[in-house]
Amino acid sequence: MNAFVSYSHQDSAILDSLHKHLAQLKRENVISTWTDRDIVAGGQLDTTISSSLSKSRLFLALLSPDYIASNYCYDREFSTALEMQERGEIIIVPIIVEPCDWHNTPFSQFKALPRDGKAISLWENKNTAFLDVIQNLRKLAQSAGSAQGTDWMTEPATSPPTVPSRNYKVKKDFDSIEKIEFVEKTFQEVANYLKRFIEEIISIENIKARIQTDTATVFESLLVNRNKINTEARLRFATTAEHQNAGYLRSDSGELTYKITTQNNRGADKQFRLSYDDYHLFWMQADYYSRQEGKELSGKEIADQIWAEWLETVGIM
Repeated sequence: MNAFVSYSHQDSAILDSLHKHLAQLKRENVISTWTDRDIVAGGQLDTTISSSLSKSRLFLALLSPDYIASNYCYDREFSTALEMQERGEIIIVPIIVEPCDWHNTPFSQFKALPRDGKAISLWENKNTAFLDVIQNLRKLAQSAGSAQGTDWMTEPATSPPTVPSRNYKVKKDFDSIEKIEFVEKTFQEVANYLKRFIEEIISIENIKARIQTDTATVFESLLVNRNKINTEARLRFATTAEHQNAGYLRSDSGELTYKITTQNNRGADKQFRLSYDDYHLFWMQADYYSRQEGKELSGKEIADQIWAEWLETVGIM
């Protein structure tokens, strides 16, 4: 799908970031992009831009205060794209890069990216925002291709056919340092999810939480439901890495553990075991009674499981 990228030159840095995140879509020939940077020396600006826009099937507008203030971007490029959109010739996708008054413009009639139209600059991690943009563009290109035929997905018929890309898997071995770093990375990922979950839950009346320990290897917090008498639970989530770094040289796996303790129940330690195959590291629920292995788990899935159990303990579903 040919994409015309409309942007203010004040936002050149964000354009560079977009191109970086679009690299895989371009490599797979899902999307090709054009900007005014592609105009060669001596080229006629208006004519070249108009010609490139007419050949595009996707109009990506990087919206910011500078974009809305730009007469050329807003009154020329966007106005032309609106006319093409009304004729069914192009799809307009606003990408909100900075907070701006885009809701009071014609862009408001189109679904904006990233999710919920939250400006990229406001995301805690801008790479996450761009990932959301890229995933939605991939879905859009795929759906447009199936709905409109191959013309939406490829260059004109005169271009040579493209060969679909293949995902290759390469076998590898994992050394002790890689295992240690994977344990540490997952521990921090889960702890960060738990902290964000806590920030959300304490907005509910009479639900309180207090983080008591927050280190590179241990996260402890107390959760209280004041709607019920004596209903509180303490979570301890930890990595065994601080005890077992030497053990990684003799063992195939590390562990993440958690325990939920209440006033009436001391709880039991539960574990997630580091596992691996010929291609990647991953987590499994440890079951020392049946020795049965379940499905592979991500850091987010581990956090969700711990959180759901912790909430249920204090009467929150």
